[in-house]
Amino acid sequence: MSVFSKIFGALNQDLPLFNNLDEGVDFLMNYLFRFSEELWDEEFYTEIRWLEIRDDVHFQESILHVFKEDGQYLRILDGDISSGVWENELGGIILKINGRHELYERTFLNEEFFILKKHGDHSIKGLASKYFFLTREPLGKRYEWPQLLSILYAVYQSNTHFRIIVFVFVALLFIVLFFTLF
Repeated sequence: MSVFSKIFGALNQDLPLFNNLDEGVDFLMNYLFRFSEELWDEEFYTEIRWLEIRDDVHFQESILHVFKEDGQYLRILDGDISSGVWENELGGIILKINGRHELYERTFLNEEFFILKKHGDHSIKGLASKYFFLTREPLGKRYEWPQLLSILYAVYQSNTHFRIIVFVFVALLFIVLFFTLF
């Protein structure tokens, strides 16, 4: 199988159906990790209303998370505000709220999605979700988690299409230069 057929095959692949949000994020991170912004790019996540997304049918609350530029952290549950602080330290984000201190590591970050994972292996401890999945509030209010995963997959497809176009353009430029010089 050629390199081109591998690339184009992955681009044309339909997103499979997932049993839960964690399974979908695990699958997508195989493709998306290289398109993520870093935590030191704080303008990607500060002063934004992030809506928490879960795949639990019993989760009906609206939980907003706001990371203020001054280090203040707001957790807004159905309009009730709890405040704490956040720090970009130890290769992750430390959230200090309600007497708890928790370290989260970046899984994926862009203009629309902020996906974190609590440090350590919590699956053996019976925690409900592996990922702390946040999306901008308008997007999260319009779509359920399966549609959000499809939107996230489109990030991979559009970035890969762009890279292929640039690669083809550079290759054609080299061919033209080669024939012009010889």
